[in-house]
Amino acid sequence: MKTTFAVHWQYGVATHSGLFQTTNEDRSLLRIGVTDQGEPYAAAAIADGMGGSGDGGMASETALAAVKLWLDEQLPGLLNAGPGWKPLAISAERLFHSVNGQLIELGKRGGRRIGTTLTLILLLNETYYLCHTGDCRVYKVTRSNRVRLLTKDQSWASEQVRKGRLSLQQVRKHPKRHVLLHCLGMQTELKLIARTGFYTPNDRFLLCSDGFYDRVTDLGIERILKAEDGAGLGLQPLCDLLLDRALDRQSNDNISVLMLRPAAARITPWRRFIHRCKNFYMLFPVEWRK
Repeated sequence: MKTTFAVHWQYGVATHSGLFQTTNEDRSLLRIGVTDQGEPYAAAAIADGMGGSGDGGMASETALAAVKLWLDEQLPGLLNAGPGWKPLAISAERLFHSVNGQLIELGKRGGRRIGTTLTLILLLNETYYLCHTGDCRVYKVTRSNRVRLLTKDQSWASEQVRKGRLSLQQVRKHPKRHVLLHCLGMQTELKLIARTGFYTPNDRFLLCSDGFYDRVTDLGIERILKAEDGAGLGLQPLCDLLLDRALDRQSNDNISVLMLRPAAARITPWRRFIHRCKNFYMLFPVEWRK
């Protein structure tokens, strides 16, 4: 008898130290599974460490080790507890605060501060939950290859652009363009960004570090995806291509890209309509519902 396996998710991941860099302090993680009710879920995280001399790698490694432990010990119970992201969101934010405390303590022991960004996204039943600090990014990519940024860069450069003080072209060459306003390990007070929303089986999610999007703009991502759409590339070759484009543009920072897509529709259009009506509150940012 031939054995068949259900494929719920497609994914790809690529990373590179960047030109002229000897170490890669980026870390990424992907977990796919099924709840006790048979509902497929996926969790992905990306971290970009900072500190130099390997300290950034230690920071991002510490963060993702904590995420992995949380995925092992906390997430299954949270997903099986029933609908709604609130208990999970509370637990995820506690995770971020715990990692922050660990990194501050490691910094004190070593006599120097170490830090990392951290971005976490969870997908279940065509809804997502995202928690984020720093300047890694998550994009939602539609079937027509339009990209929508779901995160907010917590960097000095992005703050200047948002306030209208500098243009995108000016900040790309500014010496302070990589300065972070918020991350883990650098201050006791955290300013986390959390949000929820919907997706469809035609959507893809792209997680990336600043070494990628510093060289490939949102419009550039769309152009690459549209150009390769007819070729029917899988997500792994597509991730490899995106990384190569960043290297072609002389990226000298660590580069990481991770793409994730639901492999097949799990619910009928009618069930999707009912589901979204019940979860209409998810259209609003998490902090609006506290």
